[in-house]
Amino acid sequence: MSMKMKVMYACSQIFKVTQQIPVVARFVDVFTAFMVTVLRGGSGVWVAQNLDKCKRPEKMLRLYEFEGCPFCRKVRETFSVLDLDAEIRPCPRTTLRVYGSCENSRFRQEVKDLGGELMFPFLVDDNTGKRMNDSTAINKYLWETYGAKATPPLTYKLGDVLTKTPFFLIPNILRPSTVHGVLRVPSRTPKQPLELWGCEASPFVRLVREALSVLELPYTLHNVAHGSERKRLEFREKYASKLSMARKISSSTTVQMPFLLDPNTGSELLESADIVKYLYSTYQDGNMPEETWLDFQTKKDE
Repeated sequence: MSMKMKVMYACSQIFKVTQQIPVVARFVDVFTAFMVTVLRGGSGVWVAQNLDKCKRPEKMLRLYEFEGCPFCRKVRETFSVLDLDAEIRPCPRTTLRVYGSCENSRFRQEVKDLGGELMFPFLVDDNTGKRMNDSTAINKYLWETYGAKATPPLTYKLGDVLTKTPFFLIPNILRPSTVHGVLRVPSRTPKQPLELWGCEASPFVRLVREALSVLELPYTLHNVAHGSERKRLEFREKYASKLSMARKISSSTTVQMPFLLDPNTGSELLESADIVKYLYSTYQDGNMPEETWLDFQTKKDE
């Protein structure tokens, strides 16, 4: 077993202990989620400049990914910076024992059927007919197609530099549990996709995405990073009544993230802890995974 897996296992066990202490549990959860953003240089906090001069997709892009994958995170940061919404199809691992397994997965087989390799992320753009794997190639495509005249913010440039260093993998050590977006939890299939308003860099949105990921719940991601004025105004027009009084009287582009809308139940929730609790109580349909990083293997499924 590699040293990385041993470290992941040790960290996950420590994290598991902290979750047994009520007050400490929430603090550690939020703090480590926040530190992921810090270690990515704040990439995904701000949108690029001059996006109004760039082409916008008529049809929403579709992204197959899972929260615990660092390469998927890199692409989600680009979606946030380019102010692109996406139909998210979560593809967590079904087991740590076999690499590339599709068994019981809700969306992994779709990637194969669409002609992609069973590696993530996988992008489908029905506006151009493009289907592709590889995070670097996807980011290049997104900038050339939907950000050709845009200028990336410094935070995104810093994140790009950090991608080329060991810091790229440290966020996964901070969020080491398999339920931090890595390993599938049995769930009921919603009739309609859920909707999530947020941005990649928000630690509170990250907590919700992790739950959506392991529960394999399809959702529409509405990115509302700082500087996304048009969509922030759209959020205010639709959901201003849900905001606190302080936010209502502040700037017209102030929003609260995350915000989850579930059209299947009519539920609308704002607080990350409430959203995560709701998602598990509403959709979980089986036991939590018992595998640990000690079970991790790289053997490919035949």
